[in-house]
Amino acid sequence: MCGLGGYVGNGSERVLDAMTKLLVHRGPDAQGTWVGHGVGLAATRLAILDLSPAGNQPMGDASSGVYVAFNGEIYNFETLRTELMSNGHAFHSRSDTEVLLRGYREWEDSILARLRGMFAFAIWDEPRRQLFLARDRLGIKPLFYAQVPNGLVFASEIKALFAHPSLAVQLDPAAVDDYLALGYVPSPRTIFRGVHALPPAHWLRWRAGGLETGRYWRPDFREPVLSGREDDLVDELDARLNDAVRSHLLADVPVGVFLSGGIDSSLVAAIAQRHSAEPLHTFTIGFDHGGDERAYARQVSAHIGSRHHERLAEPALEAELARLVWHLEQPLFDNSVLPTHLVSQLAREHVKVVLSGDGGDEPFAGYDWTRWALVLPSLPLAPVGGGWEWAYRTGTIGLLQRLYYDLSHRAEERYVRRMIASGAFRRWLYTPGYREQIGRDAEDGLRGLLREAPVRDRREALLHADLLGFLPEDILFKVDRMSMAHSLEVRVPLLDHHLLEWVLRLPWAMRFQRGRGKHLLRRVAARYLPASIVKPRKQGFTVPVGRWLHGALGDLARALFASEAFAARGIVRQDRALQLLAMHRSGRFDLGHRIWSLVVLETWCRVWLDGQSHTQSLRAMVEASASG
Repeated sequence: MCGLGGYVGNGSERVLDAMTKLLVHRGPDAQGTWVGHGVGLAATRLAILDLSPAGNQPMGDASSGVYVAFNGEIYNFETLRTELMSNGHAFHSRSDTEVLLRGYREWEDSILARLRGMFAFAIWDEPRRQLFLARDRLGIKPLFYAQVPNGLVFASEIKALFAHPSLAVQLDPAAVDDYLALGYVPSPRTIFRGVHALPPAHWLRWRAGGLETGRYWRPDFREPVLSGREDDLVDELDARLNDAVRSHLLADVPVGVFLSGGIDSSLVAAIAQRHSAEPLHTFTIGFDHGGDERAYARQVSAHIGSRHHERLAEPALEAELARLVWHLEQPLFDNSVLPTHLVSQLAREHVKVVLSGDGGDEPFAGYDWTRWALVLPSLPLAPVGGGWEWAYRTGTIGLLQRLYYDLSHRAEERYVRRMIASGAFRRWLYTPGYREQIGRDAEDGLRGLLREAPVRDRREALLHADLLGFLPEDILFKVDRMSMAHSLEVRVPLLDHHLLEWVLRLPWAMRFQRGRGKHLLRRVAARYLPASIVKPRKQGFTVPVGRWLHGALGDLARALFASEAFAARGIVRQDRALQLLAMHRSGRFDLGHRIWSLVVLETWCRVWLDGQSHTQSLRAMVEASASG
């Protein structure tokens, strides 16, 4: 696991050195640069495989003029290494980076189809004077780029791009609307004007004449559906899960597991322990008054025999949020950022690598929003009219209004309602001047994922949207940033593409039965876990933000929204932001997510636009703004 950066065309050794400093948290074990004619690569290394200096980066082959900077892990690198050696390639290390280097020499761009793992890499091909960038199929590892005069600059994190003197921090208004609608900024757009994210499963090729991008893989539900007895499918899924988890244990350092107590992380932990000679380290975080599943995690740990570590987190957002936003780089309203940061911090005290259970919900229809979008009938009722408040009203009236909406719309519209802050709400919230700058509807991208989904059954379109939207842009984005902030590598075996391609061929009934998802996955889990873990319930590292807004966090939000800095942004009407907070604290509305998204956005603006140090506490920032 590493951080990478570089430039082609216009750059310098000073730029590379600055990039290295900004990425050192991604790879504290070794740092290096390579400079050629009009090109430079930088890398920071977290040593996981081949701990010797032979695995350091950037890595090059002077005889062929090919050089690489690589972030990630290739789980089938030993198989590829054997094949390359049989084709005459000589190796000088035991690292997967060298397999990538020599594999590119042998297969060029087509190496992408052979790679099993998580990756983002940059390859400079001197004979062709060509830069080749690529990102893994699901977007586990990040890669960003920006065009500069006569060239390109690229890096694992956006902050490193700004080491280039041609780039300046500028806000993209349309991306702010994406964020306030979806909770994240979908690729290839970023919150910064002129900075792009290479989307999952895409490559980019730069030559002096310009750049081109393309896609090499996509999740496709249209492959021939699997047939056979359910018991046989359970057996095969069990075997494939074991293969995926076993492959992800490959390391020359100890490996642990994030254990929330839910079915996905518990199953990964149980299978990983089965393939480990020593007790695994498992890690969990809990919160008082919500999101505390430590008791379930302890039960799983005792059942599988792991060495368990847990921590009760305190609501110290005012001390942590600015630092989290610095590492996130883009606003993200997923409030599980805090526990992900804390559990990563805990894990790094014991191991360098952990497995997580992310990726079990999306292909198995495991999310509550999917379930509620699918279980209700569609009736010929007149649509709900006017306003946006009904979507957030508490009590029986609010519940009935949302039920009426769901009954009067199809499943895909129900899904959109749950995934997006409505246009009516956002138009009410924005200042008139800001509304004029947006120019498009943030819902278009999500509706496009639904409309264009390659599926056999329209119900699978919801899963497709989760796989290409929420999963890479929220879940994987969050986990990468919060884990790498602590120099911790997180692996996601449930997103192994060999496993996923098989899962996408399952009949619908093997995912969703009797109004709940993960049918086949639960049957496998029942072989490994206690019944209390397998049964449906709320799970995961969650934060009771709605409750906290009735206390100190609400006071913090009020100070932010009432500040001159907030008003001067010209994005959100100050009176409307304060009104949202009052509505929530009245108890008649549940607006926790909407208010939290504004708190994160304002903190992001202070850190990234105003240049306030991310080491300052948010409380100090708020007090300074409120006092004058």
